[in-house]
Amino acid sequence: MASAISNRVSHWTPAYFGVALLNFLAAQALMVGGWVYPVQPLMAPATFAAVHLLVLGWLSLLMFGALFQFVPVITSRQLPSQKLALVALILMEVGVLGMVAGFAALAVGSARFVHCLPVGGSLVALGACLAIADIVMPLAAARPLDLPGRFVLAGFAFLIATMTLGLLMALGLTVPASTAALAPLLGGGVGYHALAGIGGWFTLIAIGVSYKLLPMFMLAPEERGWVGDGVLILTAGGFLATVAAELVQLFVPADALPLVSWIGFGSVAAGIVLYLIDVVRMYRTRRRTLIELQNRMAVGAFVALGASLVLFALLLATDSVARYVGVLGFLVLFGWLSGLGLSQLFKVVAFLAWLELFGSKLGRGPVPRVQDLVNEKRAAPWFLLYFAAVAVGTVAG
Repeated sequence: MASAISNRVSHWTPAYFGVALLNFLAAQALMVGGWVYPVQPLMAPATFAAVHLLVLGWLSLLMFGALFQFVPVITSRQLPSQKLALVALILMEVGVLGMVAGFAALAVGSARFVHCLPVGGSLVALGACLAIADIVMPLAAARPLDLPGRFVLAGFAFLIATMTLGLLMALGLTVPASTAALAPLLGGGVGYHALAGIGGWFTLIAIGVSYKLLPMFMLAPEERGWVGDGVLILTAGGFLATVAAELVQLFVPADALPLVSWIGFGSVAAGIVLYLIDVVRMYRTRRRTLIELQNRMAVGAFVALGASLVLFALLLATDSVARYVGVLGFLVLFGWLSGLGLSQLFKVVAFLAWLELFGSKLGRGPVPRVQDLVNEKRAAPWFLLYFAAVAVGTVAG
């Protein structure tokens, strides 16, 4: 039994988490220092440096680290290569630092390091593709593929689209010969590049992983039935319709495309509402009486997701999306995605440490519980402070 568990442990997941947290702290340091948004303009190159440090260095590495551990669990199959995970981590982190250097060069008007932007983006894309290949192989061999696995595949499709758009924009910014051809994308594609990443990549993966972790740690029913399928179809289909319609509209305007985009937004909203209803159902049907800290604190992330949806609807109704898009992005990135990630890390890191220290001792004598490795009373106030800070930051924006 211990051997079977060990075979499905990702050796490099803790390294992904550690590097991701360092990037998260670095991005926040740039914000606190006033070098980026909200002190500087949202579309400033320096802000883009912090944003990519946040979305690639923190959230993407967090997602990949979790998936390297998560996918072998849901498929009961080993990763094809542990070394590939390490290579992917190195390429992505070096690429992120290169992109930060490229954006910094744009910010100060230096031509010497500006090409670090497309080079760094290419390294990130290469590392992400290697990671995707390592993760997709166990998924492709699993039959039938369960709901979380289908969310993962959908998220990967959006990640590839996001990276492609990002590389094209990086070329347009740094290679003058391509600027004219890519001008429509540079002028109006940034928001939909972000939507494909934050919505299609991060949110779909977060929902898929939560559909496994919440039932597993609360002993709730895992089968989501038509509701889970509906969440996947509505959210993935909605993001696809919106992003595709708006990008085509940049190059080939057509009267029907704005309607397709609105239908996509409506589909995403319906999917998120259905997901939040399903989350409430999971909490209510759990068999574990005591809810552990990570799932109590995850409520803050779900509240942030619902608040993001309400805020977006209000901004649309008042035609204020462009003015407050930074506030909306802050709430989604820090409240929903980072809030969920941090809350679940509290349990996942303890679980990985427990496997490393005591997994081989199962059946050979008494071992502590995973919960014995953490101190919930000491950690709880910090989680509450974090979500309170997100709320204050959102209102202040």
